[in-house]
Amino acid sequence: MPLVKEKQLLEFAEERKFAVPGVFAFNLDFIKPIIEVAEEEQAPIAICQGPEFIDSFGANIFTEACKTAAHDAKVPVALSVDHTFVTDETTIPWLIRMMCLGWSSVMVDASLLPYEENVAMAKELAGICRAAGVSSVAALGEVRRFFPQAMKYSGPYQEDFEVPPEIMTDPEQAKDFVEQTGVDTLAVSVGQYVRSLWDGELPPFHKAARLDMNRLEQIRKATSAHLVLHGATHTREEDLTEAAKRGVSMIKVASEQALIWSNEIRKFVTEHKDVMFPEDIQKPALAAVKESMRHYISLFGADGQIK
Repeated sequence: MPLVKEKQLLEFAEERKFAVPGVFAFNLDFIKPIIEVAEEEQAPIAICQGPEFIDSFGANIFTEACKTAAHDAKVPVALSVDHTFVTDETTIPWLIRMMCLGWSSVMVDASLLPYEENVAMAKELAGICRAAGVSSVAALGEVRRFFPQAMKYSGPYQEDFEVPPEIMTDPEQAKDFVEQTGVDTLAVSVGQYVRSLWDGELPPFHKAARLDMNRLEQIRKATSAHLVLHGATHTREEDLTEAAKRGVSMIKVASEQALIWSNEIRKFVTEHKDVMFPEDIQKPALAAVKESMRHYISLFGADGQIK
């Protein structure tokens, strides 16, 4: 099946009231289980990654591997560039380079900048994307990020943290933002957050974040843009399922699968000091990652959508 545009997947998801899983390939070896589980579950899927990682993997090699896997897949696959850790004057030129490599969706996250600057950057990106036939994604409202690389990092996660309403996406502002910028997709903040990969957390994960469904419904009514959520790892699972039913077209999952992989690798090399080949060392970790992806495909209602 040919590589498809993210916009096509999100339109299909809105019609069928499910969310496309946005899963992250944290190295080249992640690509195979992503495609396998999507095919097994008959689910459309988006392979995601941020520009920093894409470059560190070898941008040309990694992108071509993702494109080849998508073209060979039996289900629709889109390639989506996630936000950078820091947003500044280098961000949009970086995203243009990602478009030229073949990524069909790119995201600028200026949600931590003043509103007018966020609007300006999103509008600039949306115009470039329209001309290039690429989907544009922007963000409004802060999704608090508890990891040192993140812009405005304010220290480690505290167990009593709750997302304050004042940093969440305002529905009326969302309407104005989409009208001014013309972005295809809007990443919103409705109660989720992103934990650090360096907190030392082990499975099972503490899923404490609750989504503000009333706010989400207001945003959905206020704008025609597709909606996407980041921060699924530490969000209540029943809330993710409900969000998919209420108009969120894509939900991204990254931290959980990175944590599962790293935990399984550490455990395996400690218990099997005689194993040499990287492929053998990674097998249990990638199998566990694949089952996590399968779980989220089901949670989002994406399983069985492609028949």
